[in-house]
Amino acid sequence: MNLLNIFELILLSSLIGSVIVIMILITKGIFRNKLNFTFKYYIWLILIIKLIIPFGPQSPLNISGLYKNFYVQSTTNIITQSTQNNYSKEIANADLGDSKLISEVHPSNNTVISNTSSISLKNKLNIEKVFCFIWMFGVTLSIGILVIGYKKLKNIVRASIKKIDSKHREILNKCMKDMNIRTEVELLYSNKIASPSLCGLFKPKILIPINLAATICDEEFKYIIMHELTHLKGKDIAINWAITLLSMIYWFNPILLYGLHKMRQDCEISCDGQVISYLGEGKNIQYGNTIIKVLELGGKGNRIMGTTSMVLNRLEMKRRVIMITKYNKINIKGILLGAVVVFIIGGFGIVINTSSISSDKDIAKATTLQVDSPVTTPKSPVNNTSAASHNIKKTSSDNSNSIVPFSADIVVYNSHPDETYSSGMKVTDVGATISNKLVKEGFNSHFVKVDPLKDYTKSYQITRDIITKNVNNYSNTILLDIHRDSLAVKSKSNTKRIGFDVTQKNPRYESNKRFVDSLIGNIKNSNGVESEIYFYQYGISFYNEDLSNKASVIEIGNKLSSDSDIETCVNELVLALKATQKVSAN
Repeated sequence: MNLLNIFELILLSSLIGSVIVIMILITKGIFRNKLNFTFKYYIWLILIIKLIIPFGPQSPLNISGLYKNFYVQSTTNIITQSTQNNYSKEIANADLGDSKLISEVHPSNNTVISNTSSISLKNKLNIEKVFCFIWMFGVTLSIGILVIGYKKLKNIVRASIKKIDSKHREILNKCMKDMNIRTEVELLYSNKIASPSLCGLFKPKILIPINLAATICDEEFKYIIMHELTHLKGKDIAINWAITLLSMIYWFNPILLYGLHKMRQDCEISCDGQVISYLGEGKNIQYGNTIIKVLELGGKGNRIMGTTSMVLNRLEMKRRVIMITKYNKINIKGILLGAVVVFIIGGFGIVINTSSISSDKDIAKATTLQVDSPVTTPKSPVNNTSAASHNIKKTSSDNSNSIVPFSADIVVYNSHPDETYSSGMKVTDVGATISNKLVKEGFNSHFVKVDPLKDYTKSYQITRDIITKNVNNYSNTILLDIHRDSLAVKSKSNTKRIGFDVTQKNPRYESNKRFVDSLIGNIKNSNGVESEIYFYQYGISFYNEDLSNKASVIEIGNKLSSDSDIETCVNELVLALKATQKVSAN
C-alpha cells in the first residue's frame, strides 16, 4: 500500500467519521435531558474506534465502493469522446480490403482504451498527489507541535516539587482505596500549570498548582483528587492521546475536529458525574463550588499536551456547573435508552465502512467504457495448418462444457474470443488446450467458451457476468483470461513470449501480483519462452482481476508466433501453474 492509497483511505475514513459525528450530535440534541452524562461521553468511543479501524464487512453502505465508482466513472466520461474519435480515425484510414487483421490497424481496443485512460488519469493522479502532499505537510507540522508540547510536559514534570504535604498524601491514599485503584500514582506540585491535571500513560502523575494546594481546604483537595483518579480509572489518558493523534491525521476535516473537541468536553462532564456518584447526598453543590474556585485561582489556562486538565475556560465551566447542579442518579430508563442509542450508532458504524470488497457488478459498471466502435470481422490468410495447429484445434471443444453453475480450481476463458494468430488458429483453441492439459495434470480445470462479441468494449463485463453467475466460490478460484498479444511487433521480436497484465488499482492487486510473480519465477525463460508483466491503473473493469486473489490476463504469443511457438508457450504456462500450485499446497 503506497502513500496515495493511505491518503485515499484517510479521506474515506474522514467521510465516515463526519457522518458518525453528525449522528451523535443529533442524537445528543434529541435526548438532551434524558441521556446520562456517561453515555453521552462513551458514545464518542464509536467514532474513535471507527477512525482507527475503518474496515468492516461487505455492505450496501460500502464507502470505498461508492468512491471508486464515482472516481472511475468521472474518468470514463472524460476519455470516452477521445476514444471514439481514435476509433473513427483509425478504422477510416484502414484498407478493409487488405488481408491484414483489423487489430493491425489499431493494436487493440484494449490497448487504445488503456492508453487513453492512463493519459486522462495522469492529471487526476497529479491533483491527488498535490492534496496528498498538503495533507502530509499538515501531519508533519502537527507532529512537530506534538513533540514540542510533549517536551514542555516533560519539563513541567521534571521541575515539579515532589515533596508533598503529608495530609495531601493521606487524602490521595484514602481516595485510591475508596475507588479501588491499585495503580501507583505520584502526586506533584507545580508552579507552571493553571489547573489540576493527570498525565502519564504508564506512570500516572497528578499535577497540582502550588497556589491551589496552599489555598484550598482538605475537603476541596479531596474533590480534586477524586476527579483526577476518575480520569485514571476511565483510561481517559489513553483516550486523550488517541484524540490527539487522530486530530493530527484528520486535521483537514473541521467536522471531525469539532466532534473530537466535544468529546473532550463530554469527558470532563462525565468525570464530574462519576465523582458525584462517589460522594454522598447533596455533595454535588460543594463539588461544583470547588471547580469554580479552581477556575478563579488558576485563571485562564491552555490545555497541556498529554494531560486531562480539570478546568480550562469560563464558557466550558458554566455548562459543567449547570450539569452538576442538575445531576440525577442514573436509572433503568436511562440505561436502556443509552444502550439503544449505542446499539444504533454502533451498528451503523459497523455497516458503513471502507472495506475493499465491493459489488462486482458495481465495479464493472463504473470501470467499463461504454464506447461504441465498429468492429470488422478480420480476414485471415488461408494457410496450411501445421501439426501443432492441429493438436490445439482438435481439443477446442473437448472441455468446453455448457455454462451451468459449477465449481473448479481453475477457470480458463477468453474475454476477446475473436483474436486469432497468423495461421488462423483462434485464441479460444489455446484456452481450451490449456484447460485440457491442466485436467491431464490432475487439476479440476474448466474452460468457459465465450461467443464472439459485437461490442468489443463490453467484453470484460460479459465475462464478468458469466463468472459471477456460474462459478461457485470464484474469489478462491484461479481465473485465467487468455489473449494474444495485440501490440505492434517487429519482425525480430521474440515469438515465444507470455505477457501478464496486472491492474494496480485493483483491490486484490497485491495477491494477484504475488500469483503472477510466482508464475514468472517458474517459467524462467524455459525453452526460450520470455515472460513479463504489464502494469495498468484500472484497465477495463480491472480486467476482472478483482474477482479472485489469483487472476490474470495472460497474453500467449503475438501475431508473428507460429503454431509451434504457441504450443511451447502453452506447455511452459501449464508447467508453471503446476509448480505454483504445488508450492501453495505445501
